[in-house]
Amino acid sequence: MAARGPRRLSAAAMAGFVRELERRGGPALRLEQRAAGGVGCVVWDAALVLAKFLETGACPLARRHVLELGAGTGAVGIMAATLGANVTVTDLEELQELLMVNIENNKHLVTGSVRAKVLKWGEDVTEFQPPPDYILMADCIYYEESLEPLLKTLKDLTGPDTCVLCCYEQRTMGKNPEIERKYFELLQTDFELEKIPLDKHDEEYRSEDIHIVNIHRKQTNFPS
Repeated sequence: MAARGPRRLSAAAMAGFVRELERRGGPALRLEQRAAGGVGCVVWDAALVLAKFLETGACPLARRHVLELGAGTGAVGIMAATLGANVTVTDLEELQELLMVNIENNKHLVTGSVRAKVLKWGEDVTEFQPPPDYILMADCIYYEESLEPLLKTLKDLTGPDTCVLCCYEQRTMGKNPEIERKYFELLQTDFELEKIPLDKHDEEYRSEDIHIVNIHRKQTNFPS
């Protein structure tokens, strides 16, 4: 898969490193990364896979309200905004500067709209209501302690028609398999899951170990 590469660079090589993400419909996105600041400062492979999946047109995005959780560099949300969506990319306070830099660098490509806001999982989401049409998540399944806050945020944000697209890289090291198993087990209490087949992903930006899951709230879990 062409998406391989940036995560293997040393910290020294990463400083000031710009990742270009090619687009079908015009100039590439230019996404700044940071040598310091944690996992949110890098364009991960799952973000590339999800961004390019959006370009396939499988999900109509024009004029739709889109929210990205754990946006990091903003790659996925900014790509959605170039496809006509009205996007809010969210992450912690310390990622806002990087998000705003990348929004500014790519604003000439946006045909919808895009803004960055702070959203800490598990906390109040009133300002993000009404429920968006789409919630986008790429590689948000990292830490066991973040699973329940993330699930609370998903439940608080989703309406009966909200489509959640979760893209993640299946990892086999350490506690990763157990964390993934627990996440999807907890998720199925309130949500229905459907894996998107690999042949529906972008022809180039795909990998056997990177999965996209289409998630909807179970209708029985809404007040009648």
